[in-house]
Amino acid sequence: MRNILTIQFVLIVVCAAIAFYLQGERAVLPALYGGAIALANTFLLSRRMGKVGGDANFDPKRSMMLLYLSAVGRFVFVLVALVIGLGLLKLTPIPLIGSFIVTQLGYAFALGPSRKAEQV
Repeated sequence: MRNILTIQFVLIVVCAAIAFYLQGERAVLPALYGGAIALANTFLLSRRMGKVGGDANFDPKRSMMLLYLSAVGRFVFVLVALVIGLGLLKLTPIPLIGSFIVTQLGYAFALGPSRKAEQV
């Protein structure tokens, strides 16, 4: 999971640099904020996976319920963070959403090779 977080961090920096190049200084903070939302989402997932995987009293039903609740919690976290960024902080939408999407895609692509290895 550390590799995924590193990849996402690099993508955030790249998105911020692109935002600065295309829209100037005012676009850097929204790009960093959007990427930080995706990074925090991944961090929350890794914490939950660690707790479920390290449970000495492993109960499959309980573990699945915890993972589902975690998914709902992370979804709500992302929605609230986006509302705060776009609504309360009035950050520029395109760099914020763009950085969030790119960083989330980085997570998905970083997981791709590990999923293929598990299927073999």
